[in-house]
Amino acid sequence: MKFRMGLVVGFGLGYYFGARAGRARYEQMRRRLERLRDSRLFERMQAAVELSVERMRPEEPSDIPLHLVEQAGR
Repeated sequence: MKFRMGLVVGFGLGYYFGARAGRARYEQMRRRLERLRDSRLFERMQAAVELSVERMRPEEPSDIPLHLVEQAGR
């Protein structure tokens, strides 16, 4: 119950302060996020994540252990 009440209070405070900040603050945060997405660092991080995902993906379906295939079919 404490968690739920804290969640409601946190949401209410976020809404209140967000409404007070207004459109100007929203635009400022949006511009910063846009600059971050266009940055070289973000591109390198994105490439690293994509490479990691590719390495984890099996080459062929036969590389998947049989017990996992059977569980997926249930």
